[in-house]
Amino acid sequence: MKQYFALGTYTEDILFGTGEVFHGKGKGVSICEFEDGQIRLISTLPVRNPSFLCLNEEKRKIYAVNEMKEYKGVFGGGITQIAYEADGKMTAERDFPTKGTDPCHVALSPDGNFLSVANFASGAVTIFGLDQDGNLDGEGRLYQHQGHSIHPVRQKGPHAHSTVFAPDCRKMYVPDLGMDELAVYAWKEDGWDCVREPGIKTPDGSGPRFGEFDHQGKNFYLIHEISSQVRHYSYQNGMLEEREMVSTLPEGFEGDNICADLHITPDGKWLYASNRGHDSLACFKLGEDGTMEFAGQYSCEGRTPRNFAIDPSGRYLLVGNQDSDQIIVFEIGKEGTLTQISRFDCGSPVCIRFFANTPF
Repeated sequence: MKQYFALGTYTEDILFGTGEVFHGKGKGVSICEFEDGQIRLISTLPVRNPSFLCLNEEKRKIYAVNEMKEYKGVFGGGITQIAYEADGKMTAERDFPTKGTDPCHVALSPDGNFLSVANFASGAVTIFGLDQDGNLDGEGRLYQHQGHSIHPVRQKGPHAHSTVFAPDCRKMYVPDLGMDELAVYAWKEDGWDCVREPGIKTPDGSGPRFGEFDHQGKNFYLIHEISSQVRHYSYQNGMLEEREMVSTLPEGFEGDNICADLHITPDGKWLYASNRGHDSLACFKLGEDGTMEFAGQYSCEGRTPRNFAIDPSGRYLLVGNQDSDQIIVFEIGKEGTLTQISRFDCGSPVCIRFFANTPF
């Protein structure tokens, strides 16, 4: 069965929060065909540093952040709206500044009324309204975080890293790596005016980065970049309660590592988390109550697994190895095992987003 995904890449130099300057080799945003474990490029649209993408399949739009500190002569990065057609052709329709530096994540609200963008370097969230056709509706509203934590380099100030929508209520969670906090926002029905609520503290020096709810909406898993951990929370009636913490690294590992991504298989049985430094994927078996049991550690077969995606069928896992310029395709076994079956060369892959439905 043919499936399709959109691919975001780094196209130019960027100064990361670690102090490293990365030299992007990508070409922009691409649409790829995926069948029987093999990837085929369909089209590419030049876009500057589209490091994260969001799909609006109902409106046939792709929204890409432009992860930069200055975009088109204006302070901060940008957000680019892209239309795609039945033949895979893409057109950049409009763009706006995010008013914050290094936007690194964008998400579509469950009601489709707005986009939320996390600006990493400046530690802010930008909200953009959408019209009935999915078009960015003017300039965004900026919600600036304030605070810091204990890491002398990574946590001098706030660093909003992603935005995650709760499955059953109008709340949005924002892991802030610099503040060691899961910021909480609420918004009104049929609107996009967000209100900050009291946040949820994470351990000092942990650096929360990204989270995902399970498919029943009863459990939430939060990956911590700096401490290389995943925290499991139970979720009910808009409230999170911490249950457990697990390490993403094998016992005895003493090298440098920072975590990146986390995803659950469609059947809800397995959770994977990526390690950059150890360059691996940790696999956890999820119990009926959401508890996590370590089930294996697998090499990502490249360097720096920034982002990965599990295809809608749950059969394959695709890893974007940022520093070795390849996407590695693994087949997921019955016990969560990962077996490499192919690789696809591309410059600086950093975001893989599968279409839920066949778009072409």
